[in-house]
Amino acid sequence: MTLRWQWMARLALATCLIAVGCAPVSWTRVTINRPLKPQDVAFIAPGKTKWNDVIKRLGAPNQLIMTSSGIVANYYYYDGRHFGTDFGWPLGFLGPVSLAPHSMILRKAGVGVDTFEVGFDSAGTVEYDSFSHTAPPSS
Repeated sequence: MTLRWQWMARLALATCLIAVGCAPVSWTRVTINRPLKPQDVAFIAPGKTKWNDVIKRLGAPNQLIMTSSGIVANYYYYDGRHFGTDFGWPLGFLGPVSLAPHSMILRKAGVGVDTFEVGFDSAGTVEYDSFSHTAPPSS
């Protein structure tokens, strides 16, 4: 096989690997639960809105906490990101060097959590509602 055909075969292999996801760069984002925005919860009026109305519009909460004055409902939203780069990946296509370990991977990952909290009195009426945001995940 001539040198030209070897390089064309390697190029074809590299193209196939990139096409199926074996690339030197990976970026993943995962979102768990539906993110709530202020317009989604604008219907809540402390002292007026009832438990059933909140559940009907927002669904079941992720967490319920019993307090001495009623219940606190928490809605969580997770946003995770992961970025990785393998700078040694191209060395796998260079003849004898490809037999030696050549991974040089840099990664950055993080998970951010946002919480929407609703406090209810013992009669099931909203006392308060608020968002709590953590630092956003690294990008």
